[in-house]
Amino acid sequence: MLDRRYRERGLSLIELMVSLTIGMFLLVGLLAYLSRSLAMTSSTYQNSRISQELNAVMELMTRDIRRAGFSSTAQDATTAALAAANAFTQSAVAGANDGGINIATAGCILYSYDMPGTANGVRDSSELLGFKVASGVLYTASGGSGSGCSASGWQPITDPNVTEITALTFQYLDASDNVSTTQKPFAGASGSGWSLCTRNIRITLSGRLVSNPAIAIRSFSQDVRVRNDWYNAAGSSC
Repeated sequence: MLDRRYRERGLSLIELMVSLTIGMFLLVGLLAYLSRSLAMTSSTYQNSRISQELNAVMELMTRDIRRAGFSSTAQDATTAALAAANAFTQSAVAGANDGGINIATAGCILYSYDMPGTANGVRDSSELLGFKVASGVLYTASGGSGSGCSASGWQPITDPNVTEITALTFQYLDASDNVSTTQKPFAGASGSGWSLCTRNIRITLSGRLVSNPAIAIRSFSQDVRVRNDWYNAAGSSC
């Protein structure tokens, strides 16, 4: 019969040290894996957040710009003269023949439409609308501030503590959906001294999270077909 002292000997000091060393290596590997996993999760979350922020802003702009030129009295415009007199396709900027949509200032668009609640076919100051970017913040026109890109009263719609808008562009597209070289609408139909101008606008929006500049700048583009064409009585081209 074996001596009890040998049967209950347990691990030697060397065996214990080897076991501890192997355990430490495994623990270090596990911690490294968890650290990488957490970093990837954080990066994915932040990328998703900036994408959601920009998508929401883009949706807001496209839905509103698409309505430019709408007049509640358009059904009464049964003659060329009445169509040309649509208050919401008159120049958005004094002295410009822009059909009520002006993108001449970089990072800014001005337009108008007959708003619900005050729809009467007359362009009121509250219906002078627009979007612009300034100092990394996206603004919307409010209370007549849409009378100009440098007018006062524009209201921020992005939080500068969360999102930095790095770029905003508005470009007219031609009949082939390419960026127009003239940066004007194209004539969908025309005749002697008149044209029916189609407005397709490409919006490009870029931004990033303020809390983590290391996250790459995200960019989105959206083409907007303005529903209300511009009857231009000033010539056979737009």
